[in-house]
Amino acid sequence: MYVSASLAFDWCFIDAEHTPMGPELLAELIKTINYYSEGAMAPVVRLPTHGHEWITWALDAGAAGIILPHTGTAEQARKVVNAARFAPQGDRSFPPFAQTYGYTDNTPEGESLLDMWNNNTAIIMQIESTEGVQNAEEICAVSGVDAIMIGTGDLRLSMRLPFGFDGAESEYTSAMATIEQAAKKNELPLMGFAFGTAAVDAKLKRGYQCLMVSSDMIALITGQSSGLDAGRTAVIGSKKIDNELKTVTNAEVADETVAVKAVI
Repeated sequence: MYVSASLAFDWCFIDAEHTPMGPELLAELIKTINYYSEGAMAPVVRLPTHGHEWITWALDAGAAGIILPHTGTAEQARKVVNAARFAPQGDRSFPPFAQTYGYTDNTPEGESLLDMWNNNTAIIMQIESTEGVQNAEEICAVSGVDAIMIGTGDLRLSMRLPFGFDGAESEYTSAMATIEQAAKKNELPLMGFAFGTAAVDAKLKRGYQCLMVSSDMIALITGQSSGLDAGRTAVIGSKKIDNELKTVTNAEVADETVAVKAVI
C-alpha cells in the first residue's frame, strides 16, 4: 500500500466490502496512505455495511470519503449522512483520538475542526439494484450526499440479466441513464471504474468525474504474467538453441567418424 501511496494518484479506493478485513487493518491502510502520500492521496473506503460502527471506524482513522454499497432508498442515505456528519448536519460522535491536540488540530481562521471534517468528507452512495434505480432521484436529492457510484455488475444481477460489467440491453441502458441523470440533476459527480483509454474516454463523455483507472490486483496480474511469459519464452528459446547445438554437434561427430573410417 505504501508503494501505491507514493505514486501520483489523486485518491485511492479501498474495498472493505469484498475483502475480509477488520477495522484494525482498515485503519492501518488509511493511515498508511495518508502518511506515505503526505496527504496528497485521498483514501476512499467502500464499507462492508451501512453500519454506524464502520462509518465511524473509517472516518476516525482519516478516510477522506466513504462509499456505501447497496443503497436502495433515500432513508438509507439520510441515516448514513447523519452518522458521518457532525452537528448540526448530523449526529456523528466526536473522535477524541483522531488528532494530537495542539499539533494536528490546526484549522484555517474562522473554521473549527468539526467544520473541517464536515466540509472535507465525501459521502458516496452506490446504487446497484432495481430498487436503487426506482429511488435514484430521491437518493441523489438527499442533503449531504456528495457523489454517486453505480455497481454495474450487481445491477445486472438484480435485473436478472447475464452477468457482466456493461451491456447493450435496453432495460439496462435505461437503468444506467436513470441513475446518471438523477446524479447530474442534483449536481453530484459520478464515480466508476475505467481501465484503459477507451473506457476512460467513454466515462468522461457520460459525465463521470471520479475514475478508478488502475488496481493492485490488475497490476499484479499484468506485471507478474508479463514476467512469467518473458521468462518462459526465454527458457524455451534457450532450450531450442541448445537442442539445435546438440544436433549440429552430433552431426559433426558423425561426419568425423565417417572420415576416420574412410582413412582406415
